[in-house]
Amino acid sequence: MSNDLEYARDPGGAPAEDAAQSQVRLSEYWGVLVKHRRLIAVCVAAALAVAALITVLSKPSYKATAVLAVEKERQTPLDSNWTPQIYASLDPEFLPTQTRLMKSREIAERVVQRLNLVENRELHPKTSGFFQKGEGAAGLSQHAITRTAMLVLGGIEVAPIRGTSLVELSYVGPSPKIAADIANGLAEAYVAWNQEAKARLVGEASEFLTSQIDELKKEIDAKEQQLLAYSREKDIVSMNPGTNVTLQKLESLNSDYAAAVAERVAREARYHEVQNARPEAIGDAGGNVEHLRAEQARLEREYAEKLNVFKPEWPAMVQMKTQIEKGREYLNATIQGTLAKAREAAKSEYMTALRREASLRSVLQTQKSEAMTLNTNAVEYNNLQIEAATKRALLDTLVKRQAEIGMISRLGGGVSNVRVVDRALPPGGRFKPSYKKNALFGLLAGAVFGIGLAFALSYLDRSMRTAEQVEQHLRLPALGVSRAVGGSGKRQGYGSRLMGRRKKAEESEEERAIELLPHEHARSRMAEAYRAFRTALLLSRAGGVKTIVITSSFSQEGKTATAINLAVVLGQLGKRVLLVDADLHKPRIHEVLRLSNRVGLVSILAENLGPPQAILKTDLPGVSVITSGPASPNPSGLLSSEGMVRLLDMARMNFDYIVLDTPPVLPVADALVLGHQSDGVVLCVKGGHTPREKVSHVRDKLLRSNVRILGVLINNLEEEAGPYGRRYSDDYGYYGERDRATAEKSATRLG
Repeated sequence: MSNDLEYARDPGGAPAEDAAQSQVRLSEYWGVLVKHRRLIAVCVAAALAVAALITVLSKPSYKATAVLAVEKERQTPLDSNWTPQIYASLDPEFLPTQTRLMKSREIAERVVQRLNLVENRELHPKTSGFFQKGEGAAGLSQHAITRTAMLVLGGIEVAPIRGTSLVELSYVGPSPKIAADIANGLAEAYVAWNQEAKARLVGEASEFLTSQIDELKKEIDAKEQQLLAYSREKDIVSMNPGTNVTLQKLESLNSDYAAAVAERVAREARYHEVQNARPEAIGDAGGNVEHLRAEQARLEREYAEKLNVFKPEWPAMVQMKTQIEKGREYLNATIQGTLAKAREAAKSEYMTALRREASLRSVLQTQKSEAMTLNTNAVEYNNLQIEAATKRALLDTLVKRQAEIGMISRLGGGVSNVRVVDRALPPGGRFKPSYKKNALFGLLAGAVFGIGLAFALSYLDRSMRTAEQVEQHLRLPALGVSRAVGGSGKRQGYGSRLMGRRKKAEESEEERAIELLPHEHARSRMAEAYRAFRTALLLSRAGGVKTIVITSSFSQEGKTATAINLAVVLGQLGKRVLLVDADLHKPRIHEVLRLSNRVGLVSILAENLGPPQAILKTDLPGVSVITSGPASPNPSGLLSSEGMVRLLDMARMNFDYIVLDTPPVLPVADALVLGHQSDGVVLCVKGGHTPREKVSHVRDKLLRSNVRILGVLINNLEEEAGPYGRRYSDDYGYYGERDRATAEKSATRLG
C-alpha cells in the first residue's frame, strides 16, 4: 500500500489536489473555450444586438474642436520679468490647471450669456414658457443661466496635445452649428477671462503700490528726523574714521603707547644688564679707565723687566712696587665709581620710560572709554542710517515698478499668454453614436462576458471528464473512459442499426443492451472501450490481477454495468470468469442477466450452501455468476466472515478471474471489507457528474484502509463533454481496430 500512498501524493508531500491545481496548461483553457463555444457565440451575438439597438435608438451628437496655445508666464505683475515663457512642460501643474479653468462654471456662464443659450431650442427642446423668448437678456434669471451653464459643462472636453503647449477645446452638441458656436465661444470666453484677470490683477497691484509708496515716504521722513535728533543728542558729526576726532586721537595714542612700551622694554633690559654685569665690563666702557689700565700695565711690565736686573729690595724697585700698588688701587676705585654711575644712569632711564608708559596708558584708557561710548552710540546711529537707506532703496524700486505697471495697464494688462490657434468648424459627420465603435465594444464585451461565463461554469464543474483530470486530481491511474449510450444508439458511434431493431417501449431490452454491449455488439466503439479498459486493468499490477472488486463513490455510477461488461470481455479471452454480485443492499446482476435469485451469495455465507450449487451458468462465453441470493439483515458481517474467505479461495482455484460487484464506498463499508480480500479495487466515476472532492475522499478512505486501488474508470460520459472525451473514444476505437490482437495476447499471458 505504500506505493499507492506515494502515487496519491506529490513528491513534496503536499495533497494531490494542491499539486494538480499548480499545473495549469493552455490546452485546458482551449478545451474550455471549445466546449462552451456556443455559449460564447450567443453572448457575443447578444452583445452585438444590444450595441446595435443602442446605436439605433441613441440621439446623434456632433463634436467641434478649437485649438488654443497656452503659454506659461510669470503669475504676478510685481515681477520685473514680465515676458511670457513657453516652459509649461516643466511645470506638471500648469496645463492641468488651465484645462480645469476652461471647464469652469464662470466660463460656461459667459458663453451662455454671450450666445443667449438659455433660449436656444436645440439645447432646450422642451423649454417652458418661463424661459421663452420675450424676456430679453436682462430678464434672464441667474438660475436659468446657471442651469444652462451646467448643461454646457456636460459637453465640454479638454485635452492637452502631448509634447506641446497646445490644448484642444471641444464641445459635443446636438447639431454641427451649435457645437462649433459653443466651442468657439468657450475659447473666446476663456481668452477674454484670462485677459480680464490679468488686467484686474494689474490694477490691484497698481493701487497696492501707490498706497505702499505713500506709506513708505512717511516712514522715511520719520526715520530721517529720528536720525538727526539722535546725532544731535549724542554729538555725532560723522562716523567716518577719516573725519572723526575721537577715533583719530585713539589711533595716535595707540601708536605713542606702543612706542613707549617698546622703549620701556629696552630701558628695562639695559637696566638689568648693567645690574648683573662685571665691573671690568662696565669699566671698559669709559675712556679714562682704559688710560689708567694701560698706564698700570706699562708700570707692571717695567717692574718685571727690572726684576731681571735688580733685586726687589732695591730702593728704586721698592718705589716702583709702591707706585704700582697705588695705581692699582686708584684703578679699582675709578672702576667702581664708573660702575655706580652707569647703574644709576640705567635706572634713571628705566624709571623715566616706565613713568611715560604709565602716563600714556592712563590717557589711552580714557580715550578708549570715549571711543567705546562713541561705538555704542554709533550702533543705534548706524541702524537708523541703514533703515533710512533701505527704505529709500525700496521706495526707488516701488516707484520704478509703479511706472512699469502703469505702462502695462495702458496696454490693457499686457500681452495675453493664451490665444486661439484654430477656430472650431462645424463637423461634417456625427460624433456619437459610432457604429464601428459600438460594434467593436459589443464584440469585446460579449466575448469577455462569454469567456468569463465559460470559465466560471468550468470552475463550478468539479466533475471528472478526462484521464488527465483523474491523474492530476486523484493521482491514480486512469483505466479508461466509456461514453453514455442513448436509446437510439446514434451517440455510440456505430450507427442506428444497433438499436433500430428494438422497440422504444421495451425498456428491459434497452437496459440489457446497455450492459451487454461488448457481447451483443462486439465491434462497437463501446465494446472497444471496455476491451481497452480490460487491457489497462490487467497491466495495472505487476504479476497481473485475479480478484477484482468493482465499486464507486455513490450509486448510479455504472459499477454494475462495468462489472458485467468486464466479465464479458475477460470471458472473450477464453478465460473462466466468476461474476459475484456482492452488492447485498441493491443487487441487480440477476435482473440484467435474467437469472434466478433464489439462491446465491447469502445462501453460501449464511445457509452453508455449497458454492457449486450457487454458481449459475450464463449465455456469456466463459462467464459464471453467483447472484446475491436472499436478503440479509447484516451484509457487512457476511462479507467479512470466514465463509467469504473460503469462497474466494475456492474461486481462485477454479476460475481465472473473479469480478465482484460491491456497494458504493460512502454509504457502506462492504467494498472496504472485500478490498482486503482481493487483488485491488476499480473505482467507477460517472463522467461529468461525480464531484472530484467526493472521489478524493473515497480514494483517501480506501488508502487509509490499506486497500489497493487498481485505477479509475470514467463511465457514462456524455458525447458533448468536449474534445477530451471524444479524443479518448477515438483512441479506443483506433486501438480496438489496429492493436486489439496484440493487447489480447498480452492479457492472455498475464492471465
